[in-house]
Amino acid sequence: MISVRNIYKTFGDLQVLKGVSCEIEKGEKVAIIGPSGSGKSTLLRCMNLLEEPTYGEVWLDDKLLTPIDPYIHYDLMAKTKTYHSLVSASSNGGSSSPSDVSNRTKASNDGGDKAASDKSGASGTGQSVNAALNGKKLYEAEVLEKSWQEALKWNTEVSGINLDVIRQIKDYDLLKKNEGSEYKAALKEMERVNRVDVNLARQRVGMVFQHFNLFNNLSVMNNLILAPTTLKLQSEAEATEKASELLNRIGLYDKKDEYPGRLSGGQKQRIAIVRSLVMNPEVILFDEPTSALDPEMVGEVLELIRELAEEGMTMVIVTHEMGFAREVATRVMFMDGGIIQEENTPKEFFANPQNARLQEFLSKIL
Repeated sequence: MISVRNIYKTFGDLQVLKGVSCEIEKGEKVAIIGPSGSGKSTLLRCMNLLEEPTYGEVWLDDKLLTPIDPYIHYDLMAKTKTYHSLVSASSNGGSSSPSDVSNRTKASNDGGDKAASDKSGASGTGQSVNAALNGKKLYEAEVLEKSWQEALKWNTEVSGINLDVIRQIKDYDLLKKNEGSEYKAALKEMERVNRVDVNLARQRVGMVFQHFNLFNNLSVMNNLILAPTTLKLQSEAEATEKASELLNRIGLYDKKDEYPGRLSGGQKQRIAIVRSLVMNPEVILFDEPTSALDPEMVGEVLELIRELAEEGMTMVIVTHEMGFAREVATRVMFMDGGIIQEENTPKEFFANPQNARLQEFLSKIL
């Protein structure tokens, strides 16, 4: 349902995500755990483009939410001037280094396609065309190698493509704005066929935040009906009926005219979940939904999420509640250092962890 492909995210010099790839299937309940600063919430926010990935792509079913990243489409990269220049240098025994090719391409830049510069990526540690490389790889070797192996899954048609050159271009981020008319036309066509309006896609993906994000100047009911009526997905009467039904379900219908400031933390979070449900989402992303709550309020929120899980809702949950993850999730991921270190079924994940860092993490919290 959601396909995350080779996602990198940087904030200035801070590398938060380093080539993360994962698949979320319909009906799954995926829990993401890990220490603070490991990239869990950033990954979740990239899934519905609250944060736009620096490199990589996010797909919802068969539609692309992010701009095309040429660095994970090898047939597309093979149409670039940079690729042809490096292949030519290699076949002729030339000595063009990545910086040589980069400088030549930059000099010929006429402001062509912005996507190539905006969505350049880095993966792979392949051999360079020549021995003397003048440049700096964007990420450490082990991250690039794992990312390269992941990217190969989406590139089954590589006959006739020089993969050594592809790896060199990816490692050193060599693609520029003007990569020629053949590349530009292919990129445009790929965008036309696959890209979807992200605002339309977000209507299918609900988001529940750590700190509720309710509008304090609106009543509970107006918080719930604001999105579906503003987007003209439902009439006010339809949205109010749906919201009333859901408030009755969680026992908070009597709070419909209250303002968020008069509610407890547990009530706010349950109403935030209902706000997502009013939109009839196909998947809900939960970003540490209980971390801002008092301990006695955690149970009522987890119970609502547990009910949704039992009804078959697709979910991705960033959580520190290990017992909940063990009980409700169909798969658990452990993130550390901006990558997924291990993932497995809850039974195997908690009883037989393989990754040394995960073993250390679990030993401190269980």
